[in-house]
Amino acid sequence: MKVALLKMQAKSQGGLEKYADRIAAAFMKKGADVTLLTTARSEKRGVDVAVFPVSKWPGFIKLEQFDRSVARWLKANPADIVFGMERNRMQTHIRAGNGVHAAYLKSRLASEGRLKYGLCLINPLHRKLLELEKYAFEHRMLKKIFVNSRMVRSDILEYYTVDPAKIEVIHNGVEWEEHLSPFSCWQEGKKAALARFGLDEQDLQLLFIGHGYRRKGLGELLKALSIWKRKDFHLSVIGKERNLSQYETLAMRLGLKGKVRFFGPQKEVVPFYQMADALAIPSFYDPFANVTLEALSFGLFVVSSKMNGGHEILSDMNGAVIDTIASPESIAESLARCQKKTAESANRIRASIRHFDFSNQLSKLIDACL
Repeated sequence: MKVALLKMQAKSQGGLEKYADRIAAAFMKKGADVTLLTTARSEKRGVDVAVFPVSKWPGFIKLEQFDRSVARWLKANPADIVFGMERNRMQTHIRAGNGVHAAYLKSRLASEGRLKYGLCLINPLHRKLLELEKYAFEHRMLKKIFVNSRMVRSDILEYYTVDPAKIEVIHNGVEWEEHLSPFSCWQEGKKAALARFGLDEQDLQLLFIGHGYRRKGLGELLKALSIWKRKDFHLSVIGKERNLSQYETLAMRLGLKGKVRFFGPQKEVVPFYQMADALAIPSFYDPFANVTLEALSFGLFVVSSKMNGGHEILSDMNGAVIDTIASPESIAESLARCQKKTAESANRIRASIRHFDFSNQLSKLIDACL
């Protein structure tokens, strides 16, 4: 069986890039001949790689060039399965890990206002993404769409004409077994991290992880913390943000001096998971934030929004779902359920997501393709 795996960006080590590697390995384990179609050469041992040069800018041209190169390659090299992880016009199977772009743009109306939303609708890049997305989801050759949450499934059915039977929900997986070792020594790790960062061990340690603070709801979280009755807390913020100074200023203006620290992007996040008691991610749009599962695998209580598909795996046992993101009171109410992590609570929370081990979720995906 010949499999063509479409992943435009495959050189970096982000979540989707790692997922592409694992999908390729899983297909090969089943005896398939896999070729990765991408735009930058990378070391993929055991996988044939077809690299297509594209313009670095503008983005909409880059998308079109990649899609046309893929179409030409597939015409010359027919494949039994064309597995897409990007927005290309034709695939037999799609994993919509990035969700639905039309729904994402709508979420920006809530987070950034009508003007920004209107500008997005006339932006050539967004228009191209919407064009490719519609073509892909409604293509006659498409056999299956894999989504990582029921939320994304609903979005596809709302915006596009798709047979519901084609859509299969397979939630994200987590390195449950791999996290066992750092989890088993989280108490020692917490003590070391608190000392390293000079934080008070008596405080409730909250954690926020995400790139792009606006979409992840950090501003709303800070507003909620400013009115929260509880005062013995500290929030550690991890991730990239172009407008970092705006959030630092906002935290100061809200009276959160000494209560929030911005650590920026971190290569090693394990110490922060070990140190934290709870994760807060009040996203405006997240198909399924991987940090949801990662935090749970480290025994953290998770507070999230209904716009994070990851909220679907939360229960009273391991988390709380915010009713209204735009309401600081609603977020504060959910935060009120957070407690200091104990050996008992951490073990209970970690055990609640054991069945989401990455190998289990990946097997479901490959079996559904074959």
